Amino acid sequence: MLRSNLSELCAEGNIAVLTIDNGPKNLLTEPEFIDRGELLGWLDENPQIGALVITGKGRHFSHGADVSLFGSAGENGLSEKLENARELLRTIERLPIVTAAAINGGCFGGGLEIAMSCTFRIASPKSRLGLTEVMHGVVPGMGGIEKLTRIVGKEKAVQMILGCEMLSAESALDTGLITKISEDKDSLEETKAFVRELIDGKNTVQINALLNTINNALAGAEDPSKGMFEKALAEAEKK
Repeated sequence: MLRSNLSELCAEGNIAVLTIDNGPKNLLTEPEFIDRGELLGWLDENPQIGALVITGKGRHFSHGADVSLFGSAGENGLSEKLENARELLRTIERLPIVTAAAINGGCFGGGLEIAMSCTFRIASPKSRLGLTEVMHGVVPGMGGIEKLTRIVGKEKAVQMILGCEMLSAESALDTGLITKISEDKDSLEETKAFVRELIDGKNTVQINALLNTINNALAGAEDPSKGMFEKALAEAEKK
């Protein structure tokens, strides 16, 4: 298990579960909720991992940043902290494994930015989601504006952010912000079952090849799948 002051990371077979754990609302008193280098090192030490599920402990995923800390780091210190967080979320987006957010309760601000760094988002029926930073006089600072725009489109992103909308699970599903609504009031077990169904029977070379190809294609690589078939074939021939 890898533990930080805001989260814990553990392996359940070939699935990693990263849990945000900081009080009843899982507030992000630090934008970088897990050290990026430590996360990558842990994944290197656990090569069997084919999927990562991110969730929040207790009733809520995360209500985002602790607004009382917005000015405490000074402009330069805050910029550095936000850039570290943005790089962490970019790293999660580019991981060569399946990623999914298991959302319960409130998922606001930085919490939703974390959830949007995952490929899939599964929310419990009573979840509420939104980028609500405008009501505190700021804007999303961890890449949430562009993430939301890519997922729901420009029109809905502007409406959600400037309108400080807090979507129900049903509305989030209608806009494409989430993948599905869980049948249970706690989405974690259903999310783990969802990713397990995707990766079971596939080796990590196949999973890595698929996700690396997709990530490279989205980044504009000229020949994103080059060599991937050969890697998967070489792994299959070992058996």
